[in-house]
Amino acid sequence: MKTRCRLAFLLVAGATALGAEPFYVGADLSALPIYEERGAKFSKNGRAGDALALFRAEGMNGVRLRLFVNPQPEGIVDNSLDYTVALARRVKAAGAAFMLDLHYSDTWADPQKQIKPAAWSALPFDELVARVGAYTRGVLARFEREGLRPDFVQIGNEITNGALWPDGRVNFGAPADEDAAAWSRLARLLRAGIEAVPRGAGQPRIILHIESGGNLAKSLWWFRHVRDAGLDYDVIGLSYYPDWHGGLANYRRTLAALADEFQKPIQVVEAGYPWKTSKKWTGKANMDWPLTPAGQAQFLRDVVAAVRGVPHGLGRGVWYWHPESIPLPGHYAWESGTCALFDERGEMLPGATALFGTAK
Repeated sequence: MKTRCRLAFLLVAGATALGAEPFYVGADLSALPIYEERGAKFSKNGRAGDALALFRAEGMNGVRLRLFVNPQPEGIVDNSLDYTVALARRVKAAGAAFMLDLHYSDTWADPQKQIKPAAWSALPFDELVARVGAYTRGVLARFEREGLRPDFVQIGNEITNGALWPDGRVNFGAPADEDAAAWSRLARLLRAGIEAVPRGAGQPRIILHIESGGNLAKSLWWFRHVRDAGLDYDVIGLSYYPDWHGGLANYRRTLAALADEFQKPIQVVEAGYPWKTSKKWTGKANMDWPLTPAGQAQFLRDVVAAVRGVPHGLGRGVWYWHPESIPLPGHYAWESGTCALFDERGEMLPGATALFGTAK
C-alpha cells in the first residue's frame, strides 16, 4: 500500500509539474546579430525595433541558439562560444527561455552531414567520447559563470543518422548486427554529452533531436534504441518542414505514437514554411497551405494545434527556425527570405503573431 501511494504521489506531482510548464513558442535567432551588423532593419506596423523585442511583445517565450565548436566565419556561420554567450545574454535580459543547441561540429550538422570538429577528427574513439564529455562540461560551465544557464540543452542537432561521423553514424534499415554495433558507438557518444549536463531541479532539460517526424517507423526505431541504451533525457525534439516531412495528418500520427510509447514531452524545435512563392517551391509536394502571409500564419496555427493535441498533454512547444532571414544585398538569406517571419522590408508578418500569440 505504501509503495502504491508513493507511486500515485509521484505521478500526480509529475503531472502537476508538467502542467505548470508553459507551452513554448520560440524561435531560433542564432544569426540575428550577423543580420543586424549587415544592415537588417525590423519593424511592426512601420515602427522599427529589435527583432527579439518585437517577437517578445507578440508572446514569444523561448529562443534557441546553436553552438559550433570552432567555426570559421563565412556567411552567417559564426556561432562561436563567445558569440553565443553574448547573444544568450540578450535572450536572458529579454526574459525568454534559452535553448542551447550543441552541434558537435565546426559547421552545420543535419541528417546529410555530421562532420566532426577539425580538432577532433583524428582522435581514437575512446578519446572522442571523452572529448565530447569534456567539451560539453566546459561549455555549460562557461554559461554558468556568465549567469546564463540554459533552460534546455540539445545533445546534437537533427541526429537521426547519428553524430560525429563516421564514428557515430547509424543507418535506418541496416542489417541487425551492423545496427547494433553502430548504436553501441552512438550511445557512448550521446551518453558522454548527456552525463556532462548537470541534473536536478533548476538544471537544463536535455533534448534529443531528430528530423524524421514524417517517418513513424524511423522515429520509433531511433527512440527505441535510445531507450534500450538507457540514455537519460527529458524531451523528444523534432523538426517539421512539410516539403521534407510530409503532410500534417501523417505528422500527427508520429507525434501521438511517440507520446504513447515513450511518455516524454515533445517539442517541435524547428519548423518553417514560406510566406511567398518562388522557383524553389514550384511543384513541391505537401505544400498544403497557400504560399502567402496568411497561409504561413495558418500553417503555424495548425502546427501549434497539432502539438497541443498530442496525447497525455505531452506536446510542449513549437520553435520557428531562422525567422530573421530577410534578403540583404550580397548576403545569404534562407530560401531567399521566403520563410522568414518578416517580409523583404523587415516588416513583421502575421505568422509571427499567429505563432507567438498562442503562448497566451
